[in-house]
Amino acid sequence: MATCRTCRRDGIADWLDFGPQTLTNRFLRSAGEVEYAHPCKLGVCRRCGTIQLESPVPVAEMRPRFDWIVYNEPEAHLDEVAGVLRGLPGVTPASTVGGLTYKDDSTLKRLNALGLPNTWLAHARDDLGVESPLGGIESIQAALTPATTDRLVAKYGRPDVLLVRHVLEHSYDIHQTLAAAKAVVKPGGYVLFEMPDVRKALERSDYTTVWEEHLFYFTPATLRQLFAATGWGVAYLKRFYFSQEDVLLAVVQPDAVPPGDAISPRELEYEVTRAESFLRAFPRVRDRIRETVTRFTRAGKKVAMLGAGHLSGAFINLYDLDGHIDFVDDDNPKKHGLFMPGSKAPILPSSELVARNIGLCLMTVRAEIEAAVAAKNAAFTARGGVLASIFPESPMSLDALGRSAGKAA
Repeated sequence: MATCRTCRRDGIADWLDFGPQTLTNRFLRSAGEVEYAHPCKLGVCRRCGTIQLESPVPVAEMRPRFDWIVYNEPEAHLDEVAGVLRGLPGVTPASTVGGLTYKDDSTLKRLNALGLPNTWLAHARDDLGVESPLGGIESIQAALTPATTDRLVAKYGRPDVLLVRHVLEHSYDIHQTLAAAKAVVKPGGYVLFEMPDVRKALERSDYTTVWEEHLFYFTPATLRQLFAATGWGVAYLKRFYFSQEDVLLAVVQPDAVPPGDAISPRELEYEVTRAESFLRAFPRVRDRIRETVTRFTRAGKKVAMLGAGHLSGAFINLYDLDGHIDFVDDDNPKKHGLFMPGSKAPILPSSELVARNIGLCLMTVRAEIEAAVAAKNAAFTARGGVLASIFPESPMSLDALGRSAGKAA
């Protein structure tokens, strides 16, 4: 048994080993560039139910190499979230709200509009000590040390509410991140944590959810268990629906309850069984996807992908599609002329779908904009090109295309 990095007990029996994987933010300037690869193993703890990667990529390697790489989190739910925070017991116009990273800025502005003027946002370099201008969450999570928290408190005081969106799942030492939040927020105050909810991916066998930057993959039950085991009381917990990946949001209070278990034996069994089924199903899903893609290439048709981001990288590399993808379509001019990590597929503008006579283009866009993407690529589909989504839940999914082809055969 391997040791779980959340409950710190020996509870991980088996790993799903994807093998060494290149980093999906490490675009290549030439196809001959030597790449860094890191072991990628996913497991579930039978003692607490938490799904996790075995080991983090060193921070210096994880740090992006390009200053134009950005990660946009969903925000459609933040008006409701700001209203929840404004209505918490003890939160008044005199309350102070702090934000830990740039991802908290838009929530702070919403709270300002709701009558909470006393807000602050930590500066990555000046407050957290992140020296590299390219440093992102991978650097911020490493900077959450006692010295950093002392510096924040000395400068801003202890806030009544602290916002920590999309940091916990990136944390190399999750207990250090939780301790940092406790050290900063006022006693009796609130901390907002936000992260992806992994349940959709588990239920749909979608392995593109596995990303080297996410060390932990939470469900509501396993998140409650983490907070209970580390002495946090949950004041609010909600799943917000998004077509691609749901958001899990918790407002918690430190030391509100004695450390213990919040997950029943039956609930734990369900979480572990579902996660282990997900781990076991990977070879079957990989082979099915490879067969659908190679059906096109065997027929002499070229395959491209739309969107040169980490989802495309995960899809190509985890499903072992290297050599089957002609190019990756992306209309961001800063990516043109670069190559995808791992597969080294060139990144080209969408006009190349027609110019290179592509037969199948695999989309990584969310369901809400699939119709707009199809309309934009009407010239491609008009000449017989096929657009398909990599996401199993999409009506245009590659899985549906594979089933149709199987029936036709």
